Amino acid sequence: MDLDSMASSCPNARLRVIGQHTEDLRAGENPGTGRLRAQALMAMLVAQGIDSTQIIIAAPSRAMETDSQSGSCLEFDVIID
Repeated sequence: MDLDSMASSCPNARLRVIGQHTEDLRAGENPGTGRLRAQALMAMLVAQGIDSTQIIIAAPSRAMETDSQSGSCLEFDVIID
């Protein structure tokens, strides 16, 4: 079952997409970077047929700790109303 089928079968559920950013200064990232990651994934999900009202985007103001320079990371939560 693909994500758009799962979303349509659970109309009371919401998907929270959380875009992360790294604390490594060499990466040049900030909270806006994480938000852009979340927005990009939301656009892709909407293009695949998921209703935009079922998606919540977020980006924490604190950087994630990582050993690598790239903080390219997204997390998901499913919220049931």
